[in-house]
Amino acid sequence: MCGVCGSAGGTRDADADGVEDTPAARKRAQLGLVAWASRLFGPEHVRIHEAPGTVRVVVVGPTGRSVVAQGVNGVLEAVELVSAGRPDWPAVDRRLRAADPRDDTDRTYRVLASAVARRTEVRT
Repeated sequence: MCGVCGSAGGTRDADADGVEDTPAARKRAQLGLVAWASRLFGPEHVRIHEAPGTVRVVVVGPTGRSVVAQGVNGVLEAVELVSAGRPDWPAVDRRLRAADPRDDTDRTYRVLASAVARRTEVRT
């Protein structure tokens, strides 16, 4: 299976756990990731856009360099690749924690918070 779509060829993306395996649910997860990542990385002038399909996003850095990414960890790795310098993960973590999700069941928020916290612990 590829990332989240379920087609033959790989394994299901770990970030996709908890996402219903339907095109509509995958699209909602993709749009949720675009929205959260755009809020988090806007101050670094990194833009995140949905890519064609239902599982990928395009991460564009301040210089115009772009990377296609899939899943939360893919987005965070892409941000590292396209950023002008190393991302300030503690600052990203603070912005994320200051953001108020609509409710505490926001799956994308929880997955991002966990992934950013891991990067903050490793890189500080």
